[in-house]
Amino acid sequence: MGTRKTELLNEIIRMTLNGKTRKEISKECGISPQYVGRLIKEHERNRIHPPECNYGLSTRILNCLKRNHIPVDPPAIADSIGLLLRMRGIGKRSLDEIGGMLMDHNVIGNIDDWIEEGKRQLHYQYRNKFATLSYNKLQQVRISGNNLW
Repeated sequence: MGTRKTELLNEIIRMTLNGKTRKEISKECGISPQYVGRLIKEHERNRIHPPECNYGLSTRILNCLKRNHIPVDPPAIADSIGLLLRMRGIGKRSLDEIGGMLMDHNVIGNIDDWIEEGKRQLHYQYRNKFATLSYNKLQQVRISGNNLW
């Protein structure tokens, strides 16, 4: 927010606390009542969800995290690298942005090492998914009539 807008918002809040209506505020400040309402809504939105809580991540990345139920908390984001690599909408540039934020908060040491660790986790999960199916288990499934194919 610019300095003029901040000063105007502080003046609007002061007048609102004194019991003035939006129409009276708009006449004194020289702006439209609609703009007064918009500034009040913006102030309320910033009061409830401060802009600092998004850690400087873009809206697209925040929406991807929300869609996959990952809390916007640096340690939680760092721990879910395996999910981030599989997520739709998260590519190399997004991972660099997230990694930069994590490095700023001293959660990870190096972005490339963090991504490689995530790739190792994915490979380990993929390999273990098929290691749990033994030959005897496949025979039991075939005998019971439930085909995997």
